[in-house]
Amino acid sequence: MSPQLDSLPFDVFYQIANSLDDCDAISLSRTNRSLHSLMDSDLIARKTVENILRYSKEGQSALAAQSGYRKAVGHRVAIHEAVATAAPYAVSVLAYGADFLYHQGYLCYRVGQEIRLLDVHHGRRVERVLNLCEVHPRLLDGQPGTDQKVRVSLLHYADDILVFRVSGLTHDDSLLAIDMEPRSDHLRRRRLLLQRSLPAAAPIFVRHSRSYIWYGTFTAVDGSDGVWSVCGVDLATMQSIEFPLDRVVDGDLGQTLCFEMHQDHLYAVSTQVASDEDEELSSFYHWLCHAPRHRSQKWSGRLWRREHREGPINEMWTDLSIRTDEATGRPVILECRREWRHGRSENHRTYYTQPLPVPQEAWAAPSDAVGNCPPREQVNHNPKDSVAARRPYDQWPEKRLRRHYHAEYEPGADTAPRQEFIAARTKHRNYHLAASTFLDLVNDPAPHADGVRSHDRLRLRTVSRKRKCPIDEEGAEGPRGLLFQPTQFGSDGRPVEGSEERFDSRGVCLWPPDDAPPALHHLLCPDSRTASICAVSDERSLIYSVPSPGVPKDHQALILISFDPSLHLPTLNSLSSLDTANEPPSPPTPPPPYTFSRDVVREAPAYYLTIQHGYRLR
Repeated sequence: MSPQLDSLPFDVFYQIANSLDDCDAISLSRTNRSLHSLMDSDLIARKTVENILRYSKEGQSALAAQSGYRKAVGHRVAIHEAVATAAPYAVSVLAYGADFLYHQGYLCYRVGQEIRLLDVHHGRRVERVLNLCEVHPRLLDGQPGTDQKVRVSLLHYADDILVFRVSGLTHDDSLLAIDMEPRSDHLRRRRLLLQRSLPAAAPIFVRHSRSYIWYGTFTAVDGSDGVWSVCGVDLATMQSIEFPLDRVVDGDLGQTLCFEMHQDHLYAVSTQVASDEDEELSSFYHWLCHAPRHRSQKWSGRLWRREHREGPINEMWTDLSIRTDEATGRPVILECRREWRHGRSENHRTYYTQPLPVPQEAWAAPSDAVGNCPPREQVNHNPKDSVAARRPYDQWPEKRLRRHYHAEYEPGADTAPRQEFIAARTKHRNYHLAASTFLDLVNDPAPHADGVRSHDRLRLRTVSRKRKCPIDEEGAEGPRGLLFQPTQFGSDGRPVEGSEERFDSRGVCLWPPDDAPPALHHLLCPDSRTASICAVSDERSLIYSVPSPGVPKDHQALILISFDPSLHLPTLNSLSSLDTANEPPSPPTPPPPYTFSRDVVREAPAYYLTIQHGYRLR
């Protein structure tokens, strides 16, 4: 009888377990009691964290505490499974606000004359409060005009620093950065970190850390389409770092142009055409990386994106962003394209990823060489191809690895209903990179009892995939029972890592189900019409603003959908205890009254404690 896996010596089993990712490790631990006991070893769990989870929030927490490695692995897998199957753990009304941001697990929102900051990931019962009535007289000169309304717009939050814009106090707008870090009374460090003038109503982006702030404004220029002007500020010395962007780094934010910070460096990526002649056959990502401490030091390059002959693109669905890969810690380009692939009559979405050079790699290579040539083992070309022969540059189309693209539907591979929604009813769309999941918030109206009228109904829609077994069990690509073979080989004849991977779709999941209690639908969509919705999602949660009856003018309800099993809000009720009768929306409640203090930033009970409207789902 051949030896069983759980009968192997521990040192041999340890080497096998170290080659697994977090999902496979948890699956193996659930096979039987013996394997569960073996996989419960802190030594194995620590290696899994170091190899796979090092750059995730769960892994970083475990490494910082030097304990809880097994819990970190299980926690991350539970979150990803909840995302992939559209099965959240909790929903709650967090606040009623006029504007909000959600980043690094913190919800920053404005209600009345206050800006409030809540740590959502840890379910804090207190939140930091900045009173704008105290801020304006200290920060701005002059008096607001009698015929112009003062407007505060939240721009970006990260690392305890809030950046917002104030319009209507002077002819120009003002950019303000406030340190929201909690501190004791005897620490009187400055709260105002930055104040700059901006062109009134100019489009703007902001990215920052505790050390640097990067911001850019778009200015229309006579005789041209306009230009982005970018400035960096060293918060230690308050020195400015100004530079013009290359003309090719241009476009519409979030669609053909994006900015992000990585290790205090500013990255920019654009898909705009550099020249029609140069990009007659192919499209590229044009990227730029600017070093914060070296004003004249920047690197740029281009990476192959697609061939024009792959088919037209429905630009309405295009999204472009820069993310951090939790597995490698590298910045990656993430782009959604809805394409008519190869001229087919149907079109569907596909998410593509493309790794970017890290700053250390940019330092080690000439600026004109970084990112211009793909690795030779990833290139697939034929020098005799008449199309390729006409290329005016030495870069050939790459053959994509399956792990670097995820099609919502594979042509001919799906038989289940697609359950698609038009763009107008897709209120939020995102891609959870670590869980390999399309994550949408859609309006799926439910028919009214009279069969004519309908009530808007917000639902989650996910489409995920998982790796197939490496054994071709069905004989799809050869003899049944053999391993899937690599599809790409390097110049040395060796298989390209990852080219043997295959994936299976897990289908479309919708939540809540049709038979969910009406009270849950009322919480998710308090009004009969959704109108405009703003939503932001991260690796653990989705937060969106939606109209709600009775709230102050310009305010909306801020709803949390959490995929985190460890989130514990004291105001959550059990959904299973509700009856199926209609429950009217809870009337909005104002936050606790503000009490002045010596510091412009104070702590106060969290707003959701006053609202008390949320449910535990399982």
